[in-house]
Amino acid sequence: MSLSTSAFLLVVVSAALAIDVPDFIHVCKRSDPNIEACITESVEKLRPYLKTGVPEYNIPSLEPLLLNELVASEGSGLRITAKNVHAYGASDFIVRRLKIDLDHLRFAVDVDLPHLYIDGQYSIDGRVLLLPIRGSGPLYGNFSAATGAVKLKGELRKDKEGLDHLHFEEFRMKISIGKGSLRLENLFGGERALGDVVNGAINSNFDSFIKELQPLIEHALSEAFVEISNRIVNPFTYEQLFPEH
Repeated sequence: MSLSTSAFLLVVVSAALAIDVPDFIHVCKRSDPNIEACITESVEKLRPYLKTGVPEYNIPSLEPLLLNELVASEGSGLRITAKNVHAYGASDFIVRRLKIDLDHLRFAVDVDLPHLYIDGQYSIDGRVLLLPIRGSGPLYGNFSAATGAVKLKGELRKDKEGLDHLHFEEFRMKISIGKGSLRLENLFGGERALGDVVNGAINSNFDSFIKELQPLIEHALSEAFVEISNRIVNPFTYEQLFPEH
Protein backbone atom coordinates (compact mmCIF):
# COMPACT_ATOMS: atom_id res chain seq x y z
CA MET A 1 0.00 0.00 0.00
CA SER A 2 2.86 2.36 0.87
CA LEU A 3 4.57 1.70 -2.47
CA SER A 4 1.31 2.19 -4.37
CA THR A 5 0.64 5.46 -2.56
CA SER A 6 4.16 6.68 -3.26
CA ALA A 7 3.86 5.78 -6.93
CA PHE A 8 0.51 7.55 -7.19
CA LEU A 9 1.93 10.69 -5.57
CA LEU A 10 4.92 10.60 -7.92
CA VAL A 11 2.62 10.49 -10.94
CA VAL A 12 0.52 13.38 -9.58
CA VAL A 13 3.59 15.51 -8.84
CA SER A 14 5.13 14.75 -12.24
CA ALA A 15 1.90 15.73 -14.00
CA ALA A 16 1.72 18.95 -11.99
CA LEU A 17 5.28 19.86 -12.91
CA ALA A 18 4.80 19.16 -16.62
CA ILE A 19 4.44 22.36 -18.65
CA ASP A 20 2.56 22.19 -21.92
CA VAL A 21 3.91 24.16 -24.86
CA PRO A 22 1.59 27.19 -25.23
CA ASP A 23 -0.24 27.88 -28.48
CA PHE A 24 1.94 30.88 -29.26
CA ILE A 25 5.02 28.63 -29.64
CA HIS A 26 4.81 26.83 -32.97
CA VAL A 27 6.46 23.41 -32.62
CA CYS A 28 8.76 22.24 -35.44
CA LYS A 29 9.70 18.59 -35.95
CA ARG A 30 13.37 17.75 -36.30
CA SER A 31 12.53 15.53 -39.29
CA ASP A 32 10.79 18.37 -41.16
CA PRO A 33 12.66 18.88 -44.47
CA ASN A 34 11.54 22.55 -44.39
CA ILE A 35 12.46 23.11 -40.76
CA GLU A 36 14.01 26.51 -41.43
CA ALA A 37 10.75 27.78 -42.90
CA CYS A 38 8.89 26.21 -39.97
CA ILE A 39 11.07 27.97 -37.39
CA THR A 40 10.72 31.27 -39.27
CA GLU A 41 6.94 30.84 -39.06
CA SER A 42 7.29 30.04 -35.36
CA VAL A 43 9.24 33.25 -34.76
CA GLU A 44 6.61 35.27 -36.63
CA LYS A 45 3.87 33.72 -34.51
CA LEU A 46 5.80 34.50 -31.33
CA ARG A 47 6.66 38.09 -32.25
CA PRO A 48 3.38 39.76 -31.13
CA TYR A 49 3.75 38.11 -27.71
CA LEU A 50 7.27 39.48 -27.38
CA LYS A 51 5.83 42.98 -27.83
CA THR A 52 3.62 42.68 -24.75
CA GLY A 53 5.43 39.95 -22.82
CA VAL A 54 3.96 36.79 -21.29
CA PRO A 55 4.29 37.03 -17.48
CA GLU A 56 2.92 33.53 -16.81
CA TYR A 57 5.86 32.10 -18.78
CA ASN A 58 8.37 34.64 -17.40
CA ILE A 59 8.83 36.17 -20.86
CA PRO A 60 9.53 39.93 -20.64
CA SER A 61 8.20 42.54 -23.04
CA LEU A 62 10.50 43.89 -25.74
CA GLU A 63 8.68 47.24 -25.58
CA PRO A 64 10.71 48.79 -24.26
CA LEU A 65 13.83 46.64 -24.14
CA LEU A 66 15.74 47.69 -21.03
CA LEU A 67 19.54 47.71 -21.18
CA ASN A 68 20.80 48.53 -17.70
CA GLU A 69 24.29 49.37 -18.93
CA LEU A 70 24.56 49.84 -22.65
CA VAL A 71 28.20 50.87 -23.02
CA ALA A 72 31.29 51.36 -20.89
CA SER A 73 34.64 52.09 -22.48
CA GLU A 74 38.03 53.45 -21.58
CA GLY A 75 39.75 52.88 -24.89
CA SER A 76 41.33 55.49 -27.15
CA GLY A 77 41.16 58.18 -24.46
CA LEU A 78 37.34 58.05 -24.33
CA ARG A 79 35.24 57.03 -21.34
CA ILE A 80 31.51 56.70 -21.94
CA THR A 81 28.71 54.94 -20.15
CA ALA A 82 25.00 54.77 -20.82
CA LYS A 83 22.65 53.37 -18.21
CA ASN A 84 18.93 52.69 -17.91
CA VAL A 85 18.64 52.72 -21.68
CA HIS A 86 15.20 51.97 -23.09
CA ALA A 87 15.00 50.80 -26.71
CA TYR A 88 11.69 50.98 -28.58
CA GLY A 89 10.94 49.13 -31.81
CA ALA A 90 12.90 45.90 -31.17
CA SER A 91 9.72 43.81 -31.50
CA ASP A 92 9.22 45.03 -35.08
CA PHE A 93 12.13 42.92 -36.33
CA ILE A 94 11.73 41.02 -39.61
CA VAL A 95 13.48 37.68 -40.14
CA ARG A 96 15.24 37.95 -43.50
CA ARG A 97 17.23 34.70 -43.45
CA LEU A 98 17.51 31.72 -41.11
CA LYS A 99 20.01 28.88 -41.20
CA ILE A 100 20.13 26.11 -38.60
CA ASP A 101 22.17 23.04 -37.74
CA LEU A 102 20.20 21.07 -35.16
CA ASP A 103 22.87 18.37 -34.96
CA HIS A 104 25.24 20.93 -33.46
CA LEU A 105 22.54 23.30 -32.15
CA ARG A 106 23.79 26.24 -34.18
CA PHE A 107 21.49 28.96 -35.47
CA ALA A 108 22.23 31.92 -37.78
CA VAL A 109 19.61 34.64 -38.27
CA ASP A 110 19.61 37.83 -40.31
CA VAL A 111 17.01 40.39 -39.28
CA ASP A 112 15.86 43.83 -40.35
CA LEU A 113 14.99 46.49 -37.77
CA PRO A 114 13.04 49.23 -39.57
CA HIS A 115 13.18 51.76 -36.74
CA LEU A 116 14.62 52.00 -33.25
CA TYR A 117 14.32 54.81 -30.73
CA ILE A 118 16.33 54.95 -27.50
CA ASP A 119 16.50 57.10 -24.41
CA GLY A 120 18.65 56.81 -21.31
CA GLN A 121 21.30 58.46 -19.16
CA TYR A 122 24.87 58.97 -20.38
CA SER A 123 28.20 60.09 -18.99
CA ILE A 124 31.09 60.93 -21.31
CA ASP A 125 34.61 62.33 -20.98
CA GLY A 126 37.34 62.28 -23.61
CA ARG A 127 37.63 63.01 -27.31
CA VAL A 128 35.21 62.08 -30.06
CA LEU A 129 36.10 62.75 -33.70
CA LEU A 130 39.09 64.73 -32.36
CA LEU A 131 36.73 66.97 -30.37
CA PRO A 132 37.05 67.24 -26.58
CA ILE A 133 33.74 66.25 -25.04
CA ARG A 134 32.43 65.84 -21.52
CA GLY A 135 29.08 65.85 -19.75
CA SER A 136 26.31 63.73 -18.33
CA GLY A 137 22.54 63.74 -18.68
CA PRO A 138 19.73 62.46 -20.92
CA LEU A 139 20.53 60.64 -24.15
CA TYR A 140 18.17 60.32 -27.12
CA GLY A 141 18.67 58.42 -30.37
CA ASN A 142 16.75 57.61 -33.55
CA PHE A 143 17.94 54.83 -35.86
CA SER A 144 16.43 53.53 -39.09
CA ALA A 145 17.16 50.84 -41.68
CA ALA A 146 19.17 48.79 -39.20
CA THR A 147 20.13 45.17 -39.84
CA GLY A 148 21.38 42.50 -37.51
CA ALA A 149 23.30 39.26 -38.03
CA VAL A 150 22.84 36.89 -35.09
CA LYS A 151 24.65 33.64 -34.34
CA LEU A 152 23.49 31.36 -31.53
CA LYS A 153 25.13 28.26 -30.09
CA GLY A 154 23.05 25.99 -27.91
CA GLU A 155 23.61 22.98 -25.70
CA LEU A 156 21.36 20.40 -24.05
CA ARG A 157 21.13 20.43 -20.26
CA LYS A 158 19.40 17.74 -18.24
CA ASP A 159 16.85 18.57 -15.56
CA LYS A 160 16.29 16.62 -12.32
CA GLU A 161 14.22 14.04 -14.21
CA GLY A 162 17.00 13.50 -16.77
CA LEU A 163 15.16 15.31 -19.57
CA ASP A 164 17.04 17.50 -22.04
CA HIS A 165 16.40 21.25 -22.22
CA LEU A 166 17.81 23.61 -24.83
CA HIS A 167 20.05 26.34 -23.40
CA PHE A 168 21.77 29.03 -25.46
CA GLU A 169 25.34 29.48 -24.24
CA GLU A 170 26.39 31.91 -26.97
CA PHE A 171 24.52 34.79 -28.61
CA ARG A 172 26.56 37.03 -30.88
CA MET A 173 25.03 39.96 -32.71
CA LYS A 174 26.51 42.22 -35.35
CA ILE A 175 24.52 45.31 -36.25
CA SER A 176 24.56 47.84 -39.04
CA ILE A 177 22.64 51.12 -38.89
CA GLY A 178 21.54 52.75 -42.12
CA LYS A 179 20.68 56.21 -40.79
CA GLY A 180 20.53 57.75 -37.36
CA SER A 181 20.82 60.73 -35.08
CA LEU A 182 21.83 61.27 -31.46
CA ARG A 183 21.25 64.01 -28.93
CA LEU A 184 23.33 64.34 -25.76
CA GLU A 185 21.77 66.81 -23.34
CA ASN A 186 23.72 68.81 -20.74
CA LEU A 187 27.11 68.64 -22.41
CA PHE A 188 29.80 70.79 -20.75
CA GLY A 189 27.59 71.35 -17.72
CA GLY A 190 24.71 72.74 -19.78
CA GLU A 191 26.69 75.13 -22.03
CA ARG A 192 24.14 75.12 -24.83
CA ALA A 193 26.33 76.66 -27.55
CA LEU A 194 29.13 74.13 -27.03
CA GLY A 195 26.62 71.32 -26.72
CA ASP A 196 24.97 72.24 -30.01
CA VAL A 197 28.36 72.33 -31.75
CA VAL A 198 29.32 68.86 -30.49
CA ASN A 199 25.89 67.37 -31.22
CA GLY A 200 26.05 68.85 -34.70
CA ALA A 201 29.51 67.38 -35.26
CA ILE A 202 28.36 63.96 -34.01
CA ASN A 203 25.37 63.87 -36.34
CA SER A 204 27.32 65.23 -39.30
CA ASN A 205 29.73 62.32 -38.81
CA PHE A 206 27.20 59.83 -37.47
CA ASP A 207 28.70 56.77 -39.20
CA SER A 208 32.15 57.41 -37.73
CA PHE A 209 30.77 58.10 -34.26
CA ILE A 210 28.56 55.01 -34.10
CA LYS A 211 31.42 52.76 -35.26
CA GLU A 212 33.37 53.69 -32.11
CA LEU A 213 30.47 52.53 -29.94
CA GLN A 214 29.19 49.67 -32.09
CA PRO A 215 31.13 46.76 -30.50
CA LEU A 216 29.95 47.76 -27.04
CA ILE A 217 26.34 48.18 -28.18
CA GLU A 218 26.47 44.75 -29.81
CA HIS A 219 27.77 43.19 -26.60
CA ALA A 220 25.02 44.75 -24.49
CA LEU A 221 22.29 43.70 -26.92
CA SER A 222 23.68 40.16 -27.10
CA GLU A 223 23.57 39.84 -23.31
CA ALA A 224 19.98 41.06 -23.20
CA PHE A 225 18.73 38.81 -25.99
CA VAL A 226 20.43 35.61 -24.81
CA GLU A 227 18.64 36.00 -21.48
CA ILE A 228 15.28 36.50 -23.23
CA SER A 229 15.91 33.55 -25.57
CA ASN A 230 16.65 31.24 -22.65
CA ARG A 231 13.57 32.41 -20.78
CA ILE A 232 11.49 31.34 -23.78
CA VAL A 233 12.97 27.85 -24.29
CA ASN A 234 14.13 26.73 -20.81
CA PRO A 235 10.71 25.77 -19.34
CA PHE A 236 10.16 23.17 -22.07
CA THR A 237 12.03 20.00 -22.92
CA TYR A 238 13.95 19.75 -26.16
CA GLU A 239 11.58 16.99 -27.26
CA GLN A 240 8.61 19.32 -26.72
CA LEU A 241 10.13 22.08 -28.82
CA PHE A 242 11.68 19.90 -31.52
CA PRO A 243 10.03 16.44 -31.50
CA GLU A 244 11.63 13.77 -33.64
CA HIS A 245 8.37 12.89 -35.44
